Amino acid sequence: MGFKSLSFLCLALFLTVSSSIHAFDIQKLLDRTPEFSTFNKYLNETKLVGQINRRNTITVFALDNGAMSSVSDKMPEAIRAIMATHVLLDYYDPTKLIGAMHKREPLTTLYQSSGIAVDQQGYLKVNRTSDGDLAIGSAVSGAPIDVKLVKVVFAQPYNITIIQVAKPILFPGLETQTLGAPSNASAPAAETNVDVSSVFKAPPTKAKNANAPSAAEEPITEVSDSPSPSDEPSESPVEAPAKSPSLAPGPGGDEAAADAAPTSSSSRIVIGFVGAVMCLASLLVVM
Repeated sequence: MGFKSLSFLCLALFLTVSSSIHAFDIQKLLDRTPEFSTFNKYLNETKLVGQINRRNTITVFALDNGAMSSVSDKMPEAIRAIMATHVLLDYYDPTKLIGAMHKREPLTTLYQSSGIAVDQQGYLKVNRTSDGDLAIGSAVSGAPIDVKLVKVVFAQPYNITIIQVAKPILFPGLETQTLGAPSNASAPAAETNVDVSSVFKAPPTKAKNANAPSAAEEPITEVSDSPSPSDEPSESPVEAPAKSPSLAPGPGGDEAAADAAPTSSSSRIVIGFVGAVMCLASLLVVM
């Protein structure tokens, strides 16, 4: 009887591990907020949904329906380039974005994995506007960094963040760029149940020893301390990283993006498979 109970416990653990392989579905998350319906539609039409859902860490800069009106009249290739530029290949919450701003760290986008981005078209940078708002923009030299971050729409810490931005993020040379053939794969994902919001506004005064808030639960005002001397940026411009795991040269960029999923996902799949075999063997012995 104890052996049978152990078999059912193994089966339960297997199902738990399997459910964690796909932790989110970007379309289901955006469907919760009707004001992002146009943005959600273009994610689907440009075949980027599958690439987003296959990743374990992602950040999406979402545009509301009004802001998307300036994107919908562009050529399909340009629309796909814009949508891919609104997806970062890592998890960024407000605290981490401020840290990237202090370090002048470039943020890698899904467009970089297309293999056709030139110069730093596939990267973004963070800065503050003249009125103190946190903003983002293309890392291309001379490009304005003026797209204000409005609020955190959704956050599942260290996996996915959806952040609303005030207008589209564009880069110089957009109209001359095209993306490679899109991936048609779209893996299903389990819906999450966490929702948060936060306003990206600079504080009227600097708080020297404020504790850093958790992701998307506290206003950014409490984590915007000046960086320590060791974090002071150099005067030279930021260069793109020499080698990125998600960077795929050539026209087959989307397939390479699919292959760039973190190793942890593969490990979990192997563990889940072994668990399934063990559970089935145990059940057969009991029977």
